[in-house]
Amino acid sequence: MKTLTQVVFWTVQASALLVFVVPFSVGLVVLWAISHFLRAIGLTLAFHRYFAHRAFKMHRAAQFVWAFIGTAAMQKGPLWWAGHHVNHHRFADREGDPHSPMVSGIYYAHIGWFLNDLKHDRLEPTNPVIRDFSKFPEIRFLSSYFFVPPLLLALAMYAIGGFPWLVWGFCVPTVTLAHSTFAINTVNHLFGSRRFDTIDESRNNAFTAFFAVGEGWHNNHHRYQRAARNGFYWWEFDPTWYTIRLMQMVGLVWDVQPVPDRIYAEAIATRERHRTHKTISVVDDIGPIGLELAEDND
Repeated sequence: MKTLTQVVFWTVQASALLVFVVPFSVGLVVLWAISHFLRAIGLTLAFHRYFAHRAFKMHRAAQFVWAFIGTAAMQKGPLWWAGHHVNHHRFADREGDPHSPMVSGIYYAHIGWFLNDLKHDRLEPTNPVIRDFSKFPEIRFLSSYFFVPPLLLALAMYAIGGFPWLVWGFCVPTVTLAHSTFAINTVNHLFGSRRFDTIDESRNNAFTAFFAVGEGWHNNHHRYQRAARNGFYWWEFDPTWYTIRLMQMVGLVWDVQPVPDRIYAEAIATRERHRTHKTISVVDDIGPIGLELAEDND
């Protein structure tokens, strides 16, 4: 299984080079953008903010549709993805974090962990994502047969527009989306600003936020994981949050978790003391944060 996963992954990565042998047009760039950003929202809205962090509630049909779109991103299934993300927060930038550049190096944090099925193919039954969402047969199907949605997308692109659509609508955006997602694990723990003094090295980065539809406001997210928005302020680009708000307006989602006022107050206070205050470091031995999603241990 590990070998097959690696062969498929690197084949798709190499397929992006086909962009140099197909015609270029503005329409194909638009196709790339739709395929990249729509599936990115599927990942961030369903896999991340819904399954992993319970930032809102939504109807079962909407849950499946967004999970299907997210699975089409070719980053395995929703239970695997969200379950490992919970573990990332549990041990952020310490031993036990599946993808920390501080613990395992940049390559492993960016790609290696994703391909290493021997270590990361299974999740414990007590993982809250497995415990609470494996009861839905359609979600279990997507998790077991995660190759189906991307395969259907690839076939649809070829059937509609031939080879150019396959390249621009599947190959290239699948690669750009993969590295946009993986960059949150690496770039956002190495480069950017820190609004909050979290116990990890999470950072806000506007560049990654653009291509990962709001996920680049990573320091915000690590400070208060439960919020439905990662861009805590209006000027922080967060299309996933805009989508959630639109769905809330038409009744498709509810119980949307806000950023508490005390977190905004903390941001102001932290900004004032950053020059003299000692930031909590990941080298401090604080132990595991805990598997549950309480988000805040104040």
